[in-house]
Amino acid sequence: MIERLQKLGLSEKESHTYYALVQSGESIANDIAKQTSTNRTVTYNILQQLVEKGLISYIKKNKKRYYSIAKPISLLSNIKEKENIANDLITEINKIQTIPKSFKNVELYEGLDGMKTIYEDIKTAKELRVINATGKVFEYLKYSAGHILKSLEKTTNSKVIANQSMKNTLLSKYKIKIKYLPKEAENYATTFIFEDKVIIQVLKDKPFMIKIENKEIYDGYKKNFEVLWNKLD
Repeated sequence: MIERLQKLGLSEKESHTYYALVQSGESIANDIAKQTSTNRTVTYNILQQLVEKGLISYIKKNKKRYYSIAKPISLLSNIKEKENIANDLITEINKIQTIPKSFKNVELYEGLDGMKTIYEDIKTAKELRVINATGKVFEYLKYSAGHILKSLEKTTNSKVIANQSMKNTLLSKYKIKIKYLPKEAENYATTFIFEDKVIIQVLKDKPFMIKIENKEIYDGYKKNFEVLWNKLD
């Protein structure tokens, strides 16, 4: 839980303090300081920070403050605020952005942040074709991969041609049409084909992705996919 709280934007000390309150239900600052092995003054400061973020609250009893967590849904408030800011920025950027004379239809993405950006695009597709699925997305996007797959499972017409090794991953548990390549064809380069786009992804060491937006290339890859799909059992 500590690691996931930090991913939501809490500091390490805030995460430990919040988790201590989850476990205890209600505590005074001294007890939390002991539980987290933190200086009492530092603990008071951390508690105040969490109060200001709306994540915890307190009541006074016998001149002492007893702290407890707010409703867990309050963890979403900071995310929603950032989402609203991002949406405002997107609207503003779209109004002032000038389109380059030579339209860039090839983009490169690296690392986990680049991977997350790509998957936000993929999960909105109405029709998706995938070649060489590996299931390694669960190793790189531990906390969001499941949500992405559930979204695709519900809203997308998806067909996946996968490596044999994917049978041992969580990806095979979702209700998506899957056929498997022979063992000798296994490789790390996964291709996503959707909405006039082709994305080539390599998940080995640092994630690396090439996004191509071109109807002719899309049509070619899609035809190749259908031929291969019909030949597989």
